Amino acid sequence: MKVLHFGAGNIGRAFIGRTIFQSGYDLTFTDVNENLINSLNDCKNYKVKLVGYNYEKIIHVNNFRAIYLNCPDLLKIISNVGLITTAVGVSSLKKIAFILAEGIILKIKLKSIIPLNIIACENKTQASSFLKNLIYKIISLKYHQYLNKYIGFVDCSIDTIVPSTLSFEKNNLSLIAENFKEWIVNKKQFKGDIPKIIDMTRSDDLMSFIDRKILTLNTGHAIAAYLGWTKKYTTIYESIQDHDIKNIVQSAMEESGLTLIKKYNFDKKMHFFYIKNILTRFKNPFLIDNVERIARNPLQKLSENERLIKPLLSAKKYDLPYHNLTKGIAAALCYKNKNDLESIKMNDLIKTLGVEKTLNQISNLQLGSQEMNAIINAYISINAVYSEKFN
Repeated sequence: MKVLHFGAGNIGRAFIGRTIFQSGYDLTFTDVNENLINSLNDCKNYKVKLVGYNYEKIIHVNNFRAIYLNCPDLLKIISNVGLITTAVGVSSLKKIAFILAEGIILKIKLKSIIPLNIIACENKTQASSFLKNLIYKIISLKYHQYLNKYIGFVDCSIDTIVPSTLSFEKNNLSLIAENFKEWIVNKKQFKGDIPKIIDMTRSDDLMSFIDRKILTLNTGHAIAAYLGWTKKYTTIYESIQDHDIKNIVQSAMEESGLTLIKKYNFDKKMHFFYIKNILTRFKNPFLIDNVERIARNPLQKLSENERLIKPLLSAKKYDLPYHNLTKGIAAALCYKNKNDLESIKMNDLIKTLGVEKTLNQISNLQLGSQEMNAIINAYISINAVYSEKFN
């Protein structure tokens, strides 16, 4: 089977692309970065060094092709593959949707009845369903029956850590990655045969896995990054070595975890063990991940259904504690990075509207509510220390 992967960055090469290659499929990368595409075509291979405690293994990835995102030939490739995956970032899905729509229309015009499955491997709840809605709005209603029959949009949950700062070869294509990986898909959403991809778990209950990952790992990762930024740490490893940050991160994940236990009837002992394993992964000295990478796009991370606000609202709904979650949200509001457009926009809003109205606009939290007041109090405390350190 032929597979097209959008996004030849770290996750694309070290996780999705590597897994597809190891599964024996015909792999093509596409990316907006023309230099990266040229490097992939020139080198024709790269390495992924998998690391863990007392573990190291190198995987050689080769026999792939790479094509620039704006190349006209990309539409023909879309019309001819059986599986498309993405790792482009949530903000890029709208652009990808237009390209996919054109390729699917070409597939229809070619009268192809070979099923095509699309898996958006993004840090967003039901990212493939989100992408599906975008594409259905673009493609004419007269083609929707074809889409319903032959095009599958498969939601998934992915979990691994690939630091942006680590490479071990001069060509910068090869990467160091965490040995741990998890790729869980909704098996009910496939059209035709489900591809046999190594270590891909097929699930009937994907939503619980998505929430478990985003509202535990991503929640903790984000809070570690934002608190680390306020203390001028550069890596997650440095941040999590800080006793105060580690305690807040662990407690925030446990607060979020209690809501998941309530909602999905998870076993508390097992879920708290899952949290303990995540902290161990954050402390892996072989994975020096950059705080700035994890903290980027604060407006997205502070939106109502995302990793910081959603567990807070769930805790309120179930009358559960959220003291440490408010500290994480407050730290995100203190994130000032001149290289991050969302950070600039957020801080401009805070200067114009004040922090409470800004949070209300970004997150839809109620003005004057108990949880809003708790966040504002935490923000005042953290921002005072932050401003003193940076001025």
